[in-house]
Amino acid sequence: MATTAVSVEPKNYINAEYGIRSWLFTTDHKRIALLYLVSITAMFFVGGFFALLIRLELLTPAGDLLLADTYNKM
Repeated sequence: MATTAVSVEPKNYINAEYGIRSWLFTTDHKRIALLYLVSITAMFFVGGFFALLIRLELLTPAGDLLLADTYNKM
C-alpha cells in the first residue's frame, strides 16, 4: 500500500483569513501597519489633488474653476 505525504502551507499574516472583514477587524499588528500605510498613501494623494485644485484656481485672476464657497471650504 502506497502512502502520500500531504504538505500543509503555513499560514502567515497576509493569508490567515480572507475577506475585507478579516482585514478591517484584525488585531494583528502587521496587518494594521499595512492598513495604516495604505490609508496614509491615499490621504497623501487626496491632499495633493486638493492642493492642485487650489493652485489651478490661483493661476488666473478670475475664479473660474471653483465656486467661491467651495474654495473657502478647502
